[in-house]
Amino acid sequence: MNSRINIFDFDGTITNETWPKFWVWVKRFGYHGEKRNDELEAALALYRSTHEGDSLETFFGFFNDLLVENNAFLTKEELMEGEAYIHYNPGLEEYLMSSLEKNYIVSGGLTDFLKGLKVAPYFIDIYGTPLVYREDGFISGIGDIMTDDKKILAIKEILKSNGREDFNCKNVCFIGDGYSDAPAMRFVHNHGGKAIFVHQPDTNDELASHNHKIYEMLMSEGIVDFSFVADYSSSSELFQILKSKEL
Repeated sequence: MNSRINIFDFDGTITNETWPKFWVWVKRFGYHGEKRNDELEAALALYRSTHEGDSLETFFGFFNDLLVENNAFLTKEELMEGEAYIHYNPGLEEYLMSSLEKNYIVSGGLTDFLKGLKVAPYFIDIYGTPLVYREDGFISGIGDIMTDDKKILAIKEILKSNGREDFNCKNVCFIGDGYSDAPAMRFVHNHGGKAIFVHQPDTNDELASHNHKIYEMLMSEGIVDFSFVADYSSSSELFQILKSKEL
């Protein structure tokens, strides 16, 4: 029997909101990066008006250029300041501490930030967007973005590392909140695995309506196998599904 593999998105799936907390360091440029806010959104909109690329490329491009164009750099300590602003979904650490499954993260987020979090040791590996470092070890920019399609390549790498063929997703779950997760969910579902869509119990995140549209699209395709509130507590249905020996 194939070993059980659970692959998680991060922001909005493991945490309680979609805004990435690894941008806290933008405070040195006069912004508040610990949460989504009008000032930062306006700066992003202005950047996008003068730079080509899709929403993901221009999103990362804005933050990358803050460093590059100002000839600035970051320490690892500055990068990790964002951890203090993370709120994990209920029961997440309880699930991870008791988990015998093979858990991974595949996220568009910054890999080194995610690998530096206190929950990182509970995951076999973490895939995301790399940082660029100077020879002296300081962070000077952002590398190749983990696009939606690259998430599929990461999933294939996970399968390979577990002795599976590229398309053998039997007993694999991908858990996402919809925002940028659609291709990964579609891939896992179409190749024998399960796509789990999670959502917050309220709609205070500005991307909630967008995520709901993604959910409706995936439902219309028959892609979503389960949909739950993002509650990992032992009494939740999500907990029971994640710990099922075989689906």
